[in-house]
Amino acid sequence: MNALRRACVALALAALPWLPAANGADLVIGRAAEPSSVDPLFSRTGNNQMTADDIFDKLVENDANNQLHPALALSWKVVNPTTWEIRLRDGVKFHDGSDFGAEDVIFSFERARNVPNSPASYAGAVGNIAEMKALDRLTLQVRTTQPVPQLIEQVANVFIMSKKNATGLGTGDFNAGKGMVGTGPYRFVEWLKGQRIVLQRNPNYWGKKAEFERVTLRFIPKDAARVAALL
Repeated sequence: MNALRRACVALALAALPWLPAANGADLVIGRAAEPSSVDPLFSRTGNNQMTADDIFDKLVENDANNQLHPALALSWKVVNPTTWEIRLRDGVKFHDGSDFGAEDVIFSFERARNVPNSPASYAGAVGNIAEMKALDRLTLQVRTTQPVPQLIEQVANVFIMSKKNATGLGTGDFNAGKGMVGTGPYRFVEWLKGQRIVLQRNPNYWGKKAEFERVTLRFIPKDAARVAALL
């Protein structure tokens, strides 16, 4: 369950029982803390992950009971103790209309190792990977440095980026809005630091369509001010 869906259900709907049907509506959420970056691989901290979760997808996702389910990866198998094959979901499009595939996963896993100045790096999630190869557009082969039975659980936190749009960009570029192209239920519109992040519903999302047409995340650090804004 993505962060925005949790926020919508737990905060907006619970606090406003009179709220009309959300289909096509806009939503404003007051958040106490702002992410340090919108680069999805910059930091594994909660504020950053909550924001990235609605723009980018992962190979697998956790349900409310912390059980793994297929997301961008449909299935995976162990070929031998140090080799895995991961079959990816067909028909997934990035926000710019380009096709998602194995090369995007390879790019994202490699980038996860090397994001400068990351305060909480994703490098550990891919630390056991020795080599990756695209057997075809939707089949990824991963070779590990040693047997890693929990490989899928380890890489489950890594957001998948578009190789086409993100190649050569750094965290500063993403913060400026460049390369923010994912496969998630919402598209990135803008980030005005200290004020808001704006997201737009992705009409071509491969999964369950987002409940709201447009979402604005307003950053209001003081509890009293957030309550006043809600009222």
